[in-house]
Amino acid sequence: MPASRNRQLTVCIPVYNGERYLDECLRSVREQTHGDFELLIVDDCSSDGTRETVQRHAAQDERIRFSVNERNRGLVGNWNHCVGLASGEWIKFMFQDDVLDSRCIERMMAATASGVPLISCARDFIFESDVSDDEMKPYHRSRDLISRLYDGAPAMSADGFCDATLAHKGVNIVGEPTVVLLHRDVFARYGLFNEHLLTYCDAEYWTRIGIHAGTVHIPDVLAWFRVHHAGTSANNVRSRAFRAATLDKLLMAHEMAFSPLYEPLRARSLQQRPPHDLVGAFWEQAHWAGWEARHIRRASPGGSSQAVDDWNALIAIYPRLGSIPFRFQMLRKMRGLQRRAAKILPSYR
Repeated sequence: MPASRNRQLTVCIPVYNGERYLDECLRSVREQTHGDFELLIVDDCSSDGTRETVQRHAAQDERIRFSVNERNRGLVGNWNHCVGLASGEWIKFMFQDDVLDSRCIERMMAATASGVPLISCARDFIFESDVSDDEMKPYHRSRDLISRLYDGAPAMSADGFCDATLAHKGVNIVGEPTVVLLHRDVFARYGLFNEHLLTYCDAEYWTRIGIHAGTVHIPDVLAWFRVHHAGTSANNVRSRAFRAATLDKLLMAHEMAFSPLYEPLRARSLQQRPPHDLVGAFWEQAHWAGWEARHIRRASPGGSSQAVDDWNALIAIYPRLGSIPFRFQMLRKMRGLQRRAAKILPSYR
């Protein structure tokens, strides 16, 4: 089977300095019971032994196609570049640290008969020794939430996905890219991954698709997501916590409030009781994000400006953030007065 032949499926592995776990990752893909796929590995200018590892596997497996970027595109930029290079009708991402059950692709491809373009499976975690018990807890909570959301109902409609998104705003209700299979048409219909997002890029994209098309979830654990301090996401959270958490959540709120692609979510939000005010929630978050950036600079030794620089850079991309409308400023002040009054009035009773 020559690697140039178009296949029904492309497994995309974007890599960057992935030598430590890449051999195990590639072996888990090559040993799949469903064998007819293209394995596309795109190296983002690694400086370790990543290329040698890939070349060793490529010499043994003609399904492997290896591409090296001419420049470093960054995490999300490389994801999008993978999509552009993939030839398959279906695209499955795989991270360089992760591992698949040998039946993963077979089970996920069988689920494509549903006609739903977003398919996921349950996953568990491989925690390396540098991960503390407290750091494990969010991953366990995520696994438990996803299990509850799909319990007894592996297919979730678009309306159901909207409801779950509104109930758990800012939460990834699907999982990491390693557990997802996508029909390539979603990229034409809903765009590519948002490269302005640092850590919520996958959650935002699943939301963008799911509120239109729904999703199918396989409840069996067919993949393992590795958690360790050398991972890109972990590094982003540690080194740029304000950018990774506060501003990423704000950008998700921005898309929900204003993006034309999020119109189904806004329509569904108005049917809730009480209705969700997505626009008001966005402006509330924008106010506090700006305040937090300034507070971090004042509280930092030497007045570090990283948070403010990140905030200003985001305003340059999303100018709407630079000016909170007057009516939302007044509403916020009124709510503040109401909270103060609620604390004072009981003392006169």
